[in-house]
Amino acid sequence: VKVKAPESTVTIAYTEPTTGTDGKPLTNLARTTIYVDAGTGPMIGKVVPATKPTGGGKMSEQITLTVKDAEKEVALCVTATDTDDREGPASP
Repeated sequence: VKVKAPESTVTIAYTEPTTGTDGKPLTNLARTTIYVDAGTGPMIGKVVPATKPTGGGKMSEQITLTVKDAEKEVALCVTATDTDDREGPASP
């Protein structure tokens, strides 16, 4: 996504996962994490509590990004973490 200086607000819409990486239904989803990468590596943009342990919530979250360049390409991704603190792979 392209953002403009000095600040841009970006809305990220996604659905919480309902199955784990093993394909089994989730029973212990704790949170999702939105990561932002402006070219220097991913950084946590926002941590969002799960809507329920089985996931499936329709999410729409806003993040305000501050950039120094007039316009900057920024990558966003989301991960899911269970109550045992196991974080799954990133989804673009």
